[in-house]
Amino acid sequence: MTQIEPALDSFQETFCAQYGIPPARYAAIVLRLTLYPHARWLADLGPERLLAPDRSFVAGVGRLTRWRDFAAEVREFQGAPENGRFWRRGLRLRVSVCRMRALFSEVMGGSASSPRVETRSRESAGDPGSPVAG
Repeated sequence: MTQIEPALDSFQETFCAQYGIPPARYAAIVLRLTLYPHARWLADLGPERLLAPDRSFVAGVGRLTRWRDFAAEVREFQGAPENGRFWRRGLRLRVSVCRMRALFSEVMGGSASSPRVETRSRESAGDPGSPVAG
């Protein structure tokens, strides 16, 4: 008799379960947590299209069940043509890959096996905060 491996929970399912968040609020909360602090106002007031690559990145990471797929999501996000624009790259009006990596690690455990794509020195110091605050 063969054993069937249990399905792994996605990042979104695990995040929502750990923090008691309804799945419908996942995208908004993770987006807010992973945006650079000075860009968080865009989540509330900015046009939808402004954060389209960020929302796609958050959704893609939400579907992940293991660390080894994280790097591919990061490459796809960073390779998006919109991310080459000055206001996104230069002014960092976007999601921080470093913040997303830290949140993913906190929720899923472990760490990425690939080298860091974004350095900590470019990140503002501090904890991304509580998922339910902000």
